[in-house]
Amino acid sequence: MKKFATHIVSLLCCAAAMAQPKVDANNRATFTYRDAKAKEVELKGTGACNGEMERSGDVWTFTTATLSSELYTYNFIVDDERSVTDPGNQLRERDIADTVSFFCVKGYPGSYYMDNNVAHGTVQKVWYPSTLNGMKQRRMAVYLPPQYGSQPMKKFPVLYLLHGSGGDEDAWLGLGRLAQIMDNMIAEGKCQPMVVVMPNGNTDLDAAPGKSPYMKAVPQAKNISSMMGKIEKAFPEEVMPYVAKNYRILTDKRHQAIAGLSLGGLHALFISANNPRQFDYIGLFSPQTTNALSDKQISNVRSIASSISDFATSLPFVSSQWKDKVEHKMSRMDGIDTYSRAEEKLRQQFATPPRLYYIAVGRDDMIKTLVDKHRQRLDNLGAKYVYNESPGAHTWQNWRRYLLDFLPRLFTE
Repeated sequence: MKKFATHIVSLLCCAAAMAQPKVDANNRATFTYRDAKAKEVELKGTGACNGEMERSGDVWTFTTATLSSELYTYNFIVDDERSVTDPGNQLRERDIADTVSFFCVKGYPGSYYMDNNVAHGTVQKVWYPSTLNGMKQRRMAVYLPPQYGSQPMKKFPVLYLLHGSGGDEDAWLGLGRLAQIMDNMIAEGKCQPMVVVMPNGNTDLDAAPGKSPYMKAVPQAKNISSMMGKIEKAFPEEVMPYVAKNYRILTDKRHQAIAGLSLGGLHALFISANNPRQFDYIGLFSPQTTNALSDKQISNVRSIASSISDFATSLPFVSSQWKDKVEHKMSRMDGIDTYSRAEEKLRQQFATPPRLYYIAVGRDDMIKTLVDKHRQRLDNLGAKYVYNESPGAHTWQNWRRYLLDFLPRLFTE
């Protein structure tokens, strides 16, 4: 038994010695990659984790300059064609269709993204009934705080947290580090214990890649079909009733929040505007603020879709199977009215204003012009909101930091 225990300790020490990358006392990270056949290897990642690696025999190495506290992603590019995750690093996450290695540098905010020695909540991956695009069910992830199990009679506030284009129900749990952020902030008393619901907001997919028994499609970074209002329409009809029935949550406006990044910001903006009595806390992180159609164009799209559907079903010589396909395609426009009369809906929403309307965007974000226009629209209505303009662009680095800033503001009495 003693020999076995010694063997286990030895294995753990070896695993620790092999851990990648090595971060020294000055927060410089050294990466190592072993490949005898490679002619050149490049480190490709975020921040200072970029550069040509130096060769010594079969081993390639690269040491960064001092890194600030953050989560960094990287891969090795071998011979300018193969992207390789780090064999010595078990920390990996999927970003849309790609998989990347990552590590965290301690401090703020990096320590919040780490699995620290604190009480941990639980994450459930569940299927809920849905008729969206002819589906039978869709998948969501639900974070339950540590107190959910220890206080079985208590009901909790709820945050609906939405991903961006190309994402899915796993996105905020992956590079978003939602579970780690919640565990660490709750442990420090910096945010209220809450249930966090992360549904799949991709109209064409019912679940993350490899998780669906019905669909095998690969997610795409650009997701135009999810900008047609069907997600927003289905949300209060399918997602919220399922959560209210299956989890101990408070369902009044004061205890419900919704937030999203990029495309999820578009969804959060219009779900809350179309349901002004549901959410007292709204968070828009680098939000897309329009689907680019004016009210007149929305009306035209709706009319055209209806005409095509009517025409297809009226043709006696066309197969019923083809007609069904046409109707299915045209039905994707069913929710387009979600985006109509935006200013009128916002005016109604702020007639009884939410406790928090939070907008955050990077100064170099490609979407900042849209955010500026939305802020001007709110200013014209006399609407009060919190604005956080940060350095940087359309990145997970910013979205995680926005979440860290947003969470302590929720459900304060």
